[in-house]
Amino acid sequence: MKVLKFGGSSLADAQSMLQVADIIGQERNNTLVVLSAIANTTNELQLFCTSQTSTTTESILESIARYHAKLAEELGLSNDSLLKQKLDFVFQQLQELKVKPDLGDSDIAVILSAGEYLSCYLLLTLLQKQGMSVAMIDSKDYIVAEGATLDSRAELTRSMRKWQEAAPTFSHINLAPGFISATQSGDACLLGRNGSDYSAALFSYLTDAQACEIWTDVSGIHAADPRIVENAKLMPSMTYQEAMELAHHGAKVLHPKTIFPLQLKSIPLRIKNTFAPADSGTLIQPVHHGQDSIKGVSYQPDICLLNVSGAYLRNSYGSAARIFETLAAKHISIILISQSSSEYSICFAIRNSECKRALHILNSEFENEIRQGQLNPIQVDKSRAIVSLVGQGLKNRKGVAYKFLQAISHGNINIEAIAQGSSESSISVVIKGEQAKQACQLVYAEFFNRRQRLDLFILGCGNVGQELIRQVYAQQSFLQDKNIALRICLVVNSKRYVSCKDGLLESDWQTGLQQSSNTLSKEILSQLLASGDYINPTLVDCTCSEKVSEQYADYIEMGFNLVTANKKANSGPYSYYQQLKMLAHQKFRKYLYETNVGAGLPVLKTIDSLITSGDAIHRVEGILSGSLSFILGQMEEGKSFSEAVLETKSLGFTEPDPRDDLGGMDVARKLLILAREVGAQYELSDIVIEGLLPSDFNLDGSTEEFMQRLPQVDHYFAELFARAKSNNETLKYIACFNDNKLEVSLQSVSQDNPLYSVKNGENAIAIYSHYYSPIPLVLKGYGAGAKVTAAGLFADVLQNIPHREQEISS
Repeated sequence: MKVLKFGGSSLADAQSMLQVADIIGQERNNTLVVLSAIANTTNELQLFCTSQTSTTTESILESIARYHAKLAEELGLSNDSLLKQKLDFVFQQLQELKVKPDLGDSDIAVILSAGEYLSCYLLLTLLQKQGMSVAMIDSKDYIVAEGATLDSRAELTRSMRKWQEAAPTFSHINLAPGFISATQSGDACLLGRNGSDYSAALFSYLTDAQACEIWTDVSGIHAADPRIVENAKLMPSMTYQEAMELAHHGAKVLHPKTIFPLQLKSIPLRIKNTFAPADSGTLIQPVHHGQDSIKGVSYQPDICLLNVSGAYLRNSYGSAARIFETLAAKHISIILISQSSSEYSICFAIRNSECKRALHILNSEFENEIRQGQLNPIQVDKSRAIVSLVGQGLKNRKGVAYKFLQAISHGNINIEAIAQGSSESSISVVIKGEQAKQACQLVYAEFFNRRQRLDLFILGCGNVGQELIRQVYAQQSFLQDKNIALRICLVVNSKRYVSCKDGLLESDWQTGLQQSSNTLSKEILSQLLASGDYINPTLVDCTCSEKVSEQYADYIEMGFNLVTANKKANSGPYSYYQQLKMLAHQKFRKYLYETNVGAGLPVLKTIDSLITSGDAIHRVEGILSGSLSFILGQMEEGKSFSEAVLETKSLGFTEPDPRDDLGGMDVARKLLILAREVGAQYELSDIVIEGLLPSDFNLDGSTEEFMQRLPQVDHYFAELFARAKSNNETLKYIACFNDNKLEVSLQSVSQDNPLYSVKNGENAIAIYSHYYSPIPLVLKGYGAGAKVTAAGLFADVLQNIPHREQEISS
């Protein structure tokens, strides 16, 4: 004997039902087929039970009858009078039940199970028409259940006795409705919503079946829900224990009660795809002999977390038992339990739908303890989800729990409760419901494809922003080889934005931005993150906007990592600079701004390494403006000041208005950031700033007007260079932090100065420290232009990829 079960999606239309008939027709041995209701029928019957008006109930009933009649017609069965008689009997029974003044739970069970009988009658007639030897048995006659009428559990001993007393005479093919059973007194009861899997397992137990097969619309059990994780791995096999854990923790393919009856008699279970019958599916058996020790990540939504705390729990024996016995008496199922080691609090998860009732029951039971202060008011957190990692490999592999929790933390997801079963085949956490999807994706990436994903939100698409976007797309092949999925999910300019949760295509992001009429706001960014569609979201600020920098704290609070070339935040008030660093630390987010000082040079990383290793930095000198470096280098080679500025601007090395560079404020901001990284607590007002231009030069007017006036100072700079040259020196615009002084100015430096040879767009920084003195540590490299700044941003972006440690040892 083999037992086959076909779900509602396998019976959804005439073509599907013909496919089911073909699969059944391939069976050579006696076969028992358990059927669910045709897709969506049970949902309509649920509405039928709860509707308040006769008009609505008639409409629902007519809809169900019309659909089944249409199926019969499409299958060529509309002229079968016996089928019509059976279908009419079911609908007549529904009509009679609905007019009852008070529907009992047993009446509701009869109504909700009507769909299973309808599908059985249709398939029975179809198989008979195809010439098969087929009969139908009523599940209520053999499966005895107890407990809540609409979510009961089979009594295996009584069911087996009833089966042996009245075992049916089997045909080659035998059909039975799933989901339905009966109490010991014969009243109808249900095995729980979607309980036809359980029905199939029970019939397998009663018939000592050689195998049980559940046919559905997927080719087995995946390591994660394919609707959440694209291309989730199909698991070829797993143990009963692993399957039970996955089903209990929300895997949709199996009903949670299914495994136990099969396990008692070591009956193998295979999950198969009705629409791809050649696929091998997933085999569930007592012992697993494969290599996959972690089987999957699953989640249960719509969870409520209740926390009971107070001295009563610590000082009274049996206090926890009292909590759970009280809930069990009212048929409230507890999904997860976590208790503090101090025994001061205990929290547990139940379904959202049972939360209000559970709270009322507990408040009544512990009314005296709460009134006397022995128990605190019961804390309730609704709209939670349980995310679980399942696999017997959790017992034997080191570091699995650490990796699981670390993966979730990378999503800035707060874990509210943790539980691990004594079997060590699963570990579960309770988190906010809207974060469950993201958590599953992160955990799956950690344990199954080892592919790290990072989603970029790019603010500003001027020269630097566009160059960064170009570099990201150009590097895709290399990143993929390194198992890194780097996606640009949003690009915004000063007027509008374009976004795509699956990543913007290189070919159309610019067109999409031009055509967009959407304006970005903090609220929209927050909504995007709340969708759970983004992994390791990282915001990159390519603007120089002070308004944008003022929102950094909000971005980090939302859950973004933050990478910025914008110096306004870190050179603003010291309190804000400290706030951002502290907030990033508290929120486990990264706040990276290497390009604030040296463009593509690793200045801040080097300083951090020196300080961390115990070095003491006492003086820093640097050429921190690639544009000024280029201008002065051109003048060294004989060009006039105005010619040098014009050429530098035409190459895109200056800001659109060169006054932003020539005034020295940009260099001053860099020096301030550098000093703060060393540990000094300065404000921008503490820096002595001497601009490159003479103090009496007219800076007013438009950029064009300013550029036209520049030749007026050519002679001034020519004299300065001539004077320096006569002393074997040259002119450099230098930022200096020394003896608690911060200064930026044009200086004449000798040939023994490490900054003497820096020109033509190079940046350089000389660090004098306890270890590096009198000869400084010098960092030098190209520091002008969008390419190096974008490359520096790109390097910071990649630091947001979680560090990939070596594989966990088996």
